[in-house]
Amino acid sequence: MEYRILDLILASAKGLKRSTFFGRSDVYAVASISGTTGKIQKLPTTVHKNGGSNPTWNFPMKFIFDEAGVLQNRVSLVVKIKSVRLFHDKSLGEVHVPIKELMDGAVKTEGNAMQSVSCQVNTRSGKPKGVLNFWFELGERFVIQHHQEPVPVVQTGESGAGTGLDGEQLVGEIVYDTASDGSVDDWPV
Repeated sequence: MEYRILDLILASAKGLKRSTFFGRSDVYAVASISGTTGKIQKLPTTVHKNGGSNPTWNFPMKFIFDEAGVLQNRVSLVVKIKSVRLFHDKSLGEVHVPIKELMDGAVKTEGNAMQSVSCQVNTRSGKPKGVLNFWFELGERFVIQHHQEPVPVVQTGESGAGTGLDGEQLVGEIVYDTASDGSVDDWPV
């Protein structure tokens, strides 16, 4: 099966929904690739302290995806933006971008320069509220034999900072959603 690497830099967000009436909130994002075969790759940014409605991360990440799923338009980049809260982090919105759209819109440039994208952030109710800015680059194709499992890709930036992130283990590695019995859950999209 053919795979590719998506190099991604989550740069910033602007005009997000306010999560608090007093002061500015601490904001982070969790990026994942949905619709892939195998284990779910899920990586957090660092927390932007007092980032409020306009956080900046400039956080690099790498993901592996299977190209067959992309050609069938099943694979998407999902970015969930959250505000750190004491008991349960608050969702500020999310972005879903089909990888096929990134591939189709990718401009071939000399030296494989990263390309910038701005996407509308939607709240839980589906209303648009804010814009997410990121940079991406698609790596060359490579083949993994059927008996091999894709090698997990780790974060390339700083650690995503331990506590207050919905109780998930989000420090420097791919994180899998697990049920209380330890089994891996399907990714809720």
